[in-house]
Amino acid sequence: MIATVPALLIALSGSQDPVAAPLPSQALYEAPAIRPFEPPASFEANEPEGDNSTGTYRGPIRGGVLVDAYAGQYEAGPTDAALAYAQGVISAEMRMDQRMGPMDGAWQLLDPDGHVLMALVLTDFGPGQPIEGAWMSRTTPGAGTLTSGRREGDAVTLLLIGQGATEGGTLELERAGRGWSGTLQGERRRLRVSLVRKLD
Repeated sequence: MIATVPALLIALSGSQDPVAAPLPSQALYEAPAIRPFEPPASFEANEPEGDNSTGTYRGPIRGGVLVDAYAGQYEAGPTDAALAYAQGVISAEMRMDQRMGPMDGAWQLLDPDGHVLMALVLTDFGPGQPIEGAWMSRTTPGAGTLTSGRREGDAVTLLLIGQGATEGGTLELERAGRGWSGTLQGERRRLRVSLVRKLD
């Protein structure tokens, strides 16, 4: 008997293990702290900038200029609106950084010998809010997302969700100085670990 194509597809799809969907974010949408630039209503009436503008002195060209040496010498100076927008971006970024919790940012998970087990990027909006992020193993091809399962004072539990066949786990941490220490519980092992800031 010859099986039809739809029957083969159904048989193959039924034999495969379902892949767990990534955990959806628990945080509600908020407008970005730094909004994109919005030109004023009189934008079309503004004088052109750059090569067509007047009032910006440019000295005579005495030789070639390397691209690496370019620092805006060929452009007109920023307008008052551009300066105000740039200052607003800096202020909004500083205010947002001040609102974030102690676990916000990039981290590395170390074993007792100081070897890097995984890299993590966390979003922490402060006490009472869930911690979310992503992780990538430095010892295996594994990677995935994470969320906080419990958060009480200086103690936090992070649930690691693996992608596909990747093994997940649980991180139980307590604050220790400028970092965190605790245990990494996987399906096959339990390991003492420390969480330290990733240096740029």
